[in-house]
Amino acid sequence: MSVIELSLVSLWFVNMAEISSILKVKIPLLEFLQEEDDYFYFFARHQTDRYWSLRKREWTPKITSYMETVFTEFGLPQNIDDFRVHYRVSRNLFEIILREIYGSLLLNGYGPYNAIEPPQQLLVCLWYLSNMSSMRELAHIFNLSKSTVHAVVMRVLDALQELKPRVICWPNAERQKEISREVENICGLRGVVGFLDGTHIRLSSALNGERDFYNRKGFPSIQVQAVIDHQMKFTNIYAGWPGCVHDARVLRNSTLYTEAEAGNLVLVDHYILADSAYPLRNWLITPFKNLGNLTPQQVRFNKRLSSARQAVERAFGHLKGRFRRLQDIPLHSSTEICQMILAACILHNMCIFNDDEVEDYIMEEQLQDPNDCQCDNIYQNGHNGIVRRLQLVNSLN
Repeated sequence: MSVIELSLVSLWFVNMAEISSILKVKIPLLEFLQEEDDYFYFFARHQTDRYWSLRKREWTPKITSYMETVFTEFGLPQNIDDFRVHYRVSRNLFEIILREIYGSLLLNGYGPYNAIEPPQQLLVCLWYLSNMSSMRELAHIFNLSKSTVHAVVMRVLDALQELKPRVICWPNAERQKEISREVENICGLRGVVGFLDGTHIRLSSALNGERDFYNRKGFPSIQVQAVIDHQMKFTNIYAGWPGCVHDARVLRNSTLYTEAEAGNLVLVDHYILADSAYPLRNWLITPFKNLGNLTPQQVRFNKRLSSARQAVERAFGHLKGRFRRLQDIPLHSSTEICQMILAACILHNMCIFNDDEVEDYIMEEQLQDPNDCQCDNIYQNGHNGIVRRLQLVNSLN
């Protein structure tokens, strides 16, 4: 062999253990050097190809100027509607959200990399919540890595959750009376302070493969229990139970139930409306179960309750219609999933506060008859609840 060939041999075979694992046979160096030159060149070329195929690339083709070009163009008056199409919020609401969480998104850059500015972080998160795009697609659009996209999304979700005490809060006594008056004007039922219901957030796969996450409709999901007011604003959110769990059991394990039973939430002579999956309580009123033996007054009561409770179905329709990621969440951590749901509910309320075209995003397929419940209450109705419902029926005009 020539000197050049011997030098190449020394370069390739510094680590003999690695060679042995690649060839799957242990060939002593001296025996290998006695092989034909053609074999040496074939092996050297094979190793070169393998090196380049496994070597992490320092650069991959991506969009490198989205913030400087496309996002800047969205600020022009003629492109305002295009911004809302992509991010599902108006440019004005985007600026409001950004001001609220700007301080929580400030970062310091590390090494040669510049810190991602808060506007770009919020855009990444809004795009992920509002569309069915994967994190790989977002990485391509915003010139980031997939791991960075995930980190940015979770950071923004954390920042949004800091707004919860101000954005999703239980109405005080004065607000409950105001809600009661508004609902009475709508449906004639006096004393209503909210509407309770649950919805399923579809998962791409059951967490840890557990069957408990499969609901009665056959797909994996996480339960979300919500109370809303007559304006479709969420006043209480409780999420995290697997899809197979009954709505009434979710309620019984919530802080809402504990506090309401203790008399700390709902004013005297006021109540929340729910469907027949929930138990009757003095603070929770449900419709009569229709077995064909209802009186005309009971039928009229059920219709009014159903009409009033359309608000909660519309709220869920807006939540899933505007933030379409909630139609199928591919995450594998229950904590992250619940953070995403809560953040979407916070954004939902902010859309309503700022009158941000709510009607345009309500999913029609989400709307259904609130009394068309496919599961019956599994707990005994409370005596005070039964008496309260009869009083309401008798008070109808």
